[in-house]
Amino acid sequence: MTATCQFDCLALNASEPAAAAAWYAKHLGGDPLVGYSSGGKILSGAEFPANTGVARLEWHHAEAPGPSIGTGLDHSGWSVDNLDELHAAMLADGATEFWEPRHFGPAKLYISFVTDPWGAKIELLEDAKHPGFHHVHILGPDCEEDRAWLLEHVPGPAETFKDVLLAVNYGTMRVLFRQTDDELEPTAGRAIDHLAWTSAAGGGRHTSPTGVDIQVRGA
Repeated sequence: MTATCQFDCLALNASEPAAAAAWYAKHLGGDPLVGYSSGGKILSGAEFPANTGVARLEWHHAEAPGPSIGTGLDHSGWSVDNLDELHAAMLADGATEFWEPRHFGPAKLYISFVTDPWGAKIELLEDAKHPGFHHVHILGPDCEEDRAWLLEHVPGPAETFKDVLLAVNYGTMRVLFRQTDDELEPTAGRAIDHLAWTSAAGGGRHTSPTGVDIQVRGA
């Protein structure tokens, strides 16, 4: 596989895909996609600002997807400039608070966490250098091995985010890695289902040793 992989989309599951797409678009500045299809299926989707480009989210129907918490694909992260206001607005619109806004870690990033009404965990953070869709966070017992596995399937520039977290920077978004000894469930069928990239070489579907599902599509 060549180093032509570009991040394509974050795929989620929800009992009400259209409502979920509208909820994210409303709160995170996205544009709903009308008549969007993927893999021959009509899906609900939306595009969002992501650094200097755009990122797409798509929702598949699942009547009762398990939460993203407890899987190796824990949450999506969004860089915003109105964190306190947005955190409160999400709670007022069906989200559940996981962490109230706070400064966290050596970099003292201002962050908060909520869980959306369909079970997907969201991090809000302030990072003026990368507005919009910011990252996804992969958990596992060995961050070096997790990153090496991802780089094998979807090459990209390796880095250390804020001098703390191992990362791969795909331009429009990053994949960050965090160590955990918790037992993790597979992502397939959960609120955050899989990640997808495009590559001139194609690739197919892959599942990491910790159950993170990814897809590499032909460009």
